[in-house]
Amino acid sequence: MYYIAFFLITLILLAPSFTTYVSQNAAVIVSFADGKYNPAIVVTAGGRIVEEFKNMGMLYAIVSQRALTSLEQNPAIEFVESDGRFEIAEEASTSEYAESWALKDISAEPAHLSNYTGRGVKIAVLDTGIDYNHPELAPNYKGGYDFINNDNDPMDDNGHGTHVAGILAAARDGRGIVGVAPDAEIYAIKVSDERGKGSFSGLVKGIGWSIENGIDIVTMSITGNSGSKALAKAVESAYNEYGLVLVAAVGNGNGNVLYPAAYEQVIGVGSVTEDNELSSFSMTGSEVELVAPGSRIKSAAIGGGYRLSSGTSMATPFVTGAIALLFGSDEKAWGNTGMVDGDGAWTNDEIRNVLRYTAKDLGDKGKDDLFGYGLLNLDFLRGQPSIITPSVPETEDKPIVLKLAWFTFKVSLQPAT
Repeated sequence: MYYIAFFLITLILLAPSFTTYVSQNAAVIVSFADGKYNPAIVVTAGGRIVEEFKNMGMLYAIVSQRALTSLEQNPAIEFVESDGRFEIAEEASTSEYAESWALKDISAEPAHLSNYTGRGVKIAVLDTGIDYNHPELAPNYKGGYDFINNDNDPMDDNGHGTHVAGILAAARDGRGIVGVAPDAEIYAIKVSDERGKGSFSGLVKGIGWSIENGIDIVTMSITGNSGSKALAKAVESAYNEYGLVLVAAVGNGNGNVLYPAAYEQVIGVGSVTEDNELSSFSMTGSEVELVAPGSRIKSAAIGGGYRLSSGTSMATPFVTGAIALLFGSDEKAWGNTGMVDGDGAWTNDEIRNVLRYTAKDLGDKGKDDLFGYGLLNLDFLRGQPSIITPSVPETEDKPIVLKLAWFTFKVSLQPAT
């Protein structure tokens, strides 16, 4: 009995120091200076490497306070950053083309009839996963990865990713809904859990996965109230070094554009209503590049049904889908506009130039903080893009938080027939 009491007293006395020891260990993202990628530095300092992002010059590790100090002082290290957190944001609130005011608004049906459907374009949906069994999504689902559970099954257990994927690439099968790019290849990269929460390291992993798997477009209907050095580096690397096109929601609420849309390498997307007025929830700022339909959008729901939702999350996949269609058009046809080099191969800069050039101007003349360059417009795919001129207006969520920018008005779990 004496020994038991002594043991318990010893544990109590040691508990504070034990707690201190544990709290001194942290999950961090380590970024190496250009050309100095050397994981041995982290190991030598006493850190434990969890995952490497070699193509971006970074790695994810668990380090002690002593190791952290050592790494921060090492000239071969660009920065060491604690792993932030993000979560989804949803605010509560039905023929394929006939029922969608949004597809009419951006002239999607004529583009499809001209055989622009996104065939062969690979799109990574960084979100809560996708219900890949949904009849609207199964034909175009090509795989992915779950960075929440670290496996190859990115099934959606929240609903947000499925809704986004439906807007983007629902099958053109004469029933339910149709996506903007109905023949595009979609990959589910699950970076948010069933509550819509995840980490910045997960988002970086998702971008890294996209690079490694030859993805053309990365779409992110998620928003964060501040940036991250690691996320900024991942975005810059994906865009500048690997040529990916990056699209993200500008965010919902009042205030400035959120991250990752706020990064210059990312196409920030705002939302408009059926009357082409700015949606009340759409954030504004100089980083708004385009706007697209985002209010009361019908799309896929978990279990094979449909739901109406609103948010900049909904607007984002419209732009992503439009980019997929543009990839299928003739880059050379734009040669005399000065927006492309005319070599026949699209680059991410050229894609952005054309989208800006053809957008329907809304609000103040030219680019503004509400509508950016204007409303996404696919009308040019029916004509000769080389002779089209830009349209002009008529006279008349503590830790760093990322949120999924959507609002749900009602759930309509109708079986797809």
